[in-house]
Amino acid sequence: MANQFEIRSLDQLMAILDGGNFHTEVMDGHSDLMAALVDHQAEFGGKPKGEMTLKITYQRQKSGDLQITGEVKFTKPKSPPAMGAAFIGDDLQLTLESPMLSKMRGGVRDTSGDTPARPIRAAE
Repeated sequence: MANQFEIRSLDQLMAILDGGNFHTEVMDGHSDLMAALVDHQAEFGGKPKGEMTLKITYQRQKSGDLQITGEVKFTKPKSPPAMGAAFIGDDLQLTLESPMLSKMRGGVRDTSGDTPARPIRAAE
């Protein structure tokens, strides 16, 4: 026959750590991780991944009692690195101006005065 004081489930074990506060910490962190996964996928797409690591340590004391400690760690999905684009100018400095545009400026000429105006036809 089972003793009424036996700890027979993980829930019961976690409930004795810090008077139940550890269980609350684990479940709050779990909820935060689920929200982070949903938010990350909405913002960046893909298949975000997270992790919860639960560590329970037991140490038998000289008096015969058992010291139980619990640690929890959550790893949320990483955001992609910040990105931008620039060009290397002729003076070897970063610039937002494309070297192709600066080369085109020297070679592009205004042809608006070279071509005679044509009459506009009506659509048929």
